[in-house]
Amino acid sequence: MRAIQMVRAEAGAVVLEEDLPLPTPEQDEVRVKVAHTAICGTDRHIYHWDDSISHLVNPPVIIGHEFCGYVDALGSAVVGWEEGDYVSAEMHLVCGQCRACQRGDHHVCVNTRIAGLQAPGCFAEYVVVPARNLVRLDPKIVPTHIGAFLDALGNAVHTVQASTSIAGRHVLLSGYGAIGAMAAAVVEFEGAASLTISEVAEPHLERARRWAATRSERVPIRIVDPRRDGDTLETIRADTDGGVDVVLEMSGAPPAIELGLDALFPGGEMMLLGIPKDRDLLLRRFSEQIIFKGLTLKGVVGRRVFSTWVEMLGLLERGLELEHIVTHRMPMGSFTEGIGLLDRCEAHKVVMDPSQA
Repeated sequence: MRAIQMVRAEAGAVVLEEDLPLPTPEQDEVRVKVAHTAICGTDRHIYHWDDSISHLVNPPVIIGHEFCGYVDALGSAVVGWEEGDYVSAEMHLVCGQCRACQRGDHHVCVNTRIAGLQAPGCFAEYVVVPARNLVRLDPKIVPTHIGAFLDALGNAVHTVQASTSIAGRHVLLSGYGAIGAMAAAVVEFEGAASLTISEVAEPHLERARRWAATRSERVPIRIVDPRRDGDTLETIRADTDGGVDVVLEMSGAPPAIELGLDALFPGGEMMLLGIPKDRDLLLRRFSEQIIFKGLTLKGVVGRRVFSTWVEMLGLLERGLELEHIVTHRMPMGSFTEGIGLLDRCEAHKVVMDPSQA
């Protein structure tokens, strides 16, 4: 089969292999013929062999963890699934035995392995996954170009729904990359009192403005660039009766985190999905902003298994609109081109077709 493989532990060591062996499912696994797959920011970091992710990757390995497709073969012990079923899958492979798993918090399993990093991923014509990780999809609700990135949508939904509530509250979202754009769509869909989007990359700013222009009748949406809008903090406070209730921090950028801490009204909440490089940032602001304002900070990782999947599929069934997230569709052989688009902030989701070289 054709697949994209990280062949060595170095930047750019990605090869489109044309003749890899077709994987065979074990007794509790299924093989899925991939219909569409999507490039994640994690795949970009793997490609560049960034320190933030390289220590988790075991080359040679087929990369990729966002996909949908059709069940192609069943292990001997698999029940409840049939060939041709339309599916996606949770690609965090958890142990089911640790304390986190035993209490139902599989998303923070201490023994997690991630397909596409430590196990074969889905940038391939076929992928094998445990049957227990499958998620059934309805093609009338989830077309394959949307089903390709449910993993990332799950991150966005988990971040939004980690807050106490969104409806009727003022929200600041930092970072309008792909997951930020999905989170913004969920915030608007759930009826926030207002949504302020903070972004510094011009292509993402332009996409945010275009989206807001079509969606701001029900929920007031403001787009700010803190580099150029010198009074950003005071504007946010003035527009939200003293400060926002919820910050969704998707960027990991220290200036964005500091803006969020400043903009939160006392008693507010910050949901942290982005990974900052400055490890001392929160310590510097701990007493001034976190303790004395009584803030709640919550780290978000992955998706709650499987409640986040149920929630996001419910949002799609209710009419959550995500067509604007898919900015590019291309053959899987154009993976490197897709990475370039993401590097230049010219894309949100790049959806690839494995059947095309």
